[in-house]
Amino acid sequence: MDPVIKNFRNVYVPEGPAARLIWVEDNPPTCTMTYSEIYPGRTSAHHSHTWEHEIFIIKGSGTLICYGVEHAIRAGDAIYIPPDADHYTLNNGGQGVIRRIEVNPLSALLSEAQSNNTNNKGNHLPVIKNLDTIDQSSGPARTIIGPDDGAKTYSMAFRGVLKGEFSPKHIHPGEHQAFFLEGSAILECDGTEFFVSEGDAILVHPNTDHEWRSNSDNPAKWLVFNPV
Repeated sequence: MDPVIKNFRNVYVPEGPAARLIWVEDNPPTCTMTYSEIYPGRTSAHHSHTWEHEIFIIKGSGTLICYGVEHAIRAGDAIYIPPDADHYTLNNGGQGVIRRIEVNPLSALLSEAQSNNTNNKGNHLPVIKNLDTIDQSSGPARTIIGPDDGAKTYSMAFRGVLKGEFSPKHIHPGEHQAFFLEGSAILECDGTEFFVSEGDAILVHPNTDHEWRSNSDNPAKWLVFNPV
């Protein structure tokens, strides 16, 4: 089956609502992916919800406020927000627009977030890890956020390939989603080749024979989201 490939630049309207990169019409089995921006001095919605989600900061810096506690965030941060956490993000980092992707379980579509739920106190803290803390060389996927961090539905990992490298063809019963951070590559699915590059969100469907391989002198780097 052909993968879903969407670049955030083709679906996001500046200063508009979050753009749906991977959504229900794409038939994702586990989670959805959106792209959003927070302009200087502004915040994301202040809310809580019964599901967890994961965020990656592509660009910019600011402050994540969770249960009233401030956490500095910056480009390259992978963030896990546990269920029922009262949270929002403030762009006060002085580095322009915060660009980010957000991944939510499908169950989020069946529930509603609670606005300004400041009375919902809890002891579940967010997990924040920067890509600088993991090995970014080529090779197998390296988990950034996983079950050990509290992730219940899906994990976030990093992948990379250098010139002339590839991942062996493989197939698995679960899907995975990806977001391309840097460079470009060829994604082959069931014998058909697809070009993917920086800013692309990708859904590789379950039971698809696929591989990723280098197509340039520059390294390719991307995030992978897999079912737990």
